[in-house]
Amino acid sequence: MERPATLPDHPRGYFTAPWRKARICARFILRPELMERARYHRIAVALAQDPSVTNRLIDQAVAHLKGETHQRLLAT
Repeated sequence: MERPATLPDHPRGYFTAPWRKARICARFILRPELMERARYHRIAVALAQDPSVTNRLIDQAVAHLKGETHQRLLAT
């Protein structure tokens, strides 16, 4: 039996699943010391094999996180 298509309670916004995964990858890039831990290394390997996480998304996430850091430094 087929289920009817339903609209989600909240629309898909800026933070889609691939974008969230790309932000995690960006954190690994910006903080390479995290890769020394086995848990984070396994997560990074899994995300690297995920086809929805593209290099372009990771580059955008790195720029986003660097921008947040820069804005925080300007505020202090």
